Amino acid sequence: MTITGAVTAVGAQELLSSLGGLGAELLPRTLSAGERQLLVLARVYLGSAEVVVLDEATCHLDETTEARAEQAFRSRGCTLVVIAHRISSARRAQRVLVLDGTGVRDGSHAALVANSDTYAELVGHWST
Repeated sequence: MTITGAVTAVGAQELLSSLGGLGAELLPRTLSAGERQLLVLARVYLGSAEVVVLDEATCHLDETTEARAEQAFRSRGCTLVVIAHRISSARRAQRVLVLDGTGVRDGSHAALVANSDTYAELVGHWST
């Protein structure tokens, strides 16, 4: 995998271009939180980890960019664990784990909406 390939995979090519390309000097304080997240995602994507844990790693990205980044990691063939409070991440997941302080439920988004009052309530809050 090349740096350019990783940048393209996670959807950061427009950002990289606007920053001056691969040779540009970056000052993190001049980047938005979303820009920093996107660059870090490209850096992680370049690695060879078989398990990638993204803990609120896309919370500052728009939903389309978030979905593209998650898909890039799934296509890479690694196990992807996404810890997020966005319902959009849960809808895309193969398996959702709900921790409510007293128990643990897991299943698909649809199964949990149907069978977990806690999860259904959370989804309802996102829908309103």
